[in-house]
Amino acid sequence: MFGTRLIAVVMAGAFAIHAEAAEPCMDLKASKVVQFEGTLTRKIFAGPPNYEDVRKGDRPEPAYILQLKKPICVAGDEFIGQDKLIDRVQIFPEYEEKENKALVRALRGSIGKVVAVEGVSPFGAHTGHHHAPLLLPISKITAPVR
Repeated sequence: MFGTRLIAVVMAGAFAIHAEAAEPCMDLKASKVVQFEGTLTRKIFAGPPNYEDVRKGDRPEPAYILQLKKPICVAGDEFIGQDKLIDRVQIFPEYEEKENKALVRALRGSIGKVVAVEGVSPFGAHTGHHHAPLLLPISKITAPVR
């Protein structure tokens, strides 16, 4: 009896999480320009050689992470499971920093704020340098549209 209830609770929780997305899954292969809204953070992750701890000699890897206001469902990428809910996106300028100084300044000035970002070609994390389930090279960052 307890096992049956536990399974029902787990299944109901999974359904509630998927229902939270409320929209059809975004097909990453079919997407042209995409927009996301959330709170921008900048975190330092441990890089090579061990990807474990910067204090123990791993190279620091700073990354901008957009914490989405609500999870989204994505599909169409070999590195993300089918119909996967995503709550974080690692963002970075689509061009080299020296070519995109205004965007880099806008990113730095937006840490801790709710922003809207726009870019093309989102893709699933697939290396140790990817620090969120979804990555997006961005061309624009603005205050969210209300």
